[in-house]
Amino acid sequence: MLVEDEGVLTSEGFCEFSKHRKASTQKLNLIHQKVHTEEGPYECSQCGKFFSHRFRFLAHQRVRCVARLYDCNECGKSFSRRKNLTAHRKIHSGENAYECKQCNKSFTQKFNLIEHQRVHTGEKPYQCSQCGKSFAHKSSCLAHQRVHTGERPYECSECGKSLTNRSSLSYHLRLHTGEKPYECNECGKCFTTRSMLCNHQRVHSGERPFECSECGKFFSRNEQLSDHKNVHTGEKPYECNKCEKPFTSSSSLRHHQRVHTGEKSYECNKCWKSFTGSSSLRYHRRVHTGERPYKCSECGKSFAARTGLRHHERVHSGERPYECCQCGKLFSGISSLHYHCRVHSGEKTL
Repeated sequence: MLVEDEGVLTSEGFCEFSKHRKASTQKLNLIHQKVHTEEGPYECSQCGKFFSHRFRFLAHQRVRCVARLYDCNECGKSFSRRKNLTAHRKIHSGENAYECKQCNKSFTQKFNLIEHQRVHTGEKPYQCSQCGKSFAHKSSCLAHQRVHTGERPYECSECGKSLTNRSSLSYHLRLHTGEKPYECNECGKCFTTRSMLCNHQRVHSGERPFECSECGKFFSRNEQLSDHKNVHTGEKPYECNKCEKPFTSSSSLRHHQRVHTGEKSYECNKCWKSFTGSSSLRYHRRVHTGERPYKCSECGKSFAARTGLRHHERVHSGERPYECCQCGKLFSGISSLHYHCRVHSGEKTL
């Protein structure tokens, strides 16, 4: 059959766009043609959005525009499907039907357990078609792909900042509201995201689940492990925008940048002396407490800082890793090398 006035099918009854035989009526042919154009034949009467396929149109109406008929009587949250309400109610009842056999953690829904198990197996089934990077969750892969496309579809109504995914927008909005809904049950400290709370709780539990495959060192956060791996590879991906000095970790870069800004945000509550980093403050506090947790295994001498112990151990080992580039003389500590270099520069020493 030839539809002369619409030009959807060829005389052989094939679609001129896809070259596949489609419906034989003019009305259906019109609908099919719109699959190949930006405009879809199915229009949502609520928001005016077009869809090329009926099943996508119906799914959109259920999720976005149709009244949500199933309400949770605990918190008032509404759902378009009964099964979603049933799954949601388990949050209130505490019912966790699906348990991980590796760590005994429980989940209300089976797909949550399946996604969690990838933490143990290391499985990352979703791969970016642009750079090949793999992800454990489909949503993470989709969010990552926006790095390549530059797409940032979620905009903050307060400041206009655009984000790549909905969860990032939710977290960002808490910067404006000051909301910190996740509270540590050990010390009462509050956090804007659940992941920040989980990371913090490892301070109390001492848990360090992320292990370096090179040296066996453990870390409490995955990003700490990623930065640590740069020590083995020699990679220094973090560069100071003031002096271009490179660093292996973002925390080292942030600490260094305070040299330029003069910021000293860590203050001792005993003598009010300020420091650029939390570790410097921690070492300083030992001046007041007298604590010396680092002990030499050779002679038993104790030190307030790990660097002090390492420097002292060279007395026993005879190690002199710092060499003068002028005369080749070796030193056990970098301060001794700097002091020696003044001999060559002519700088007066005290």
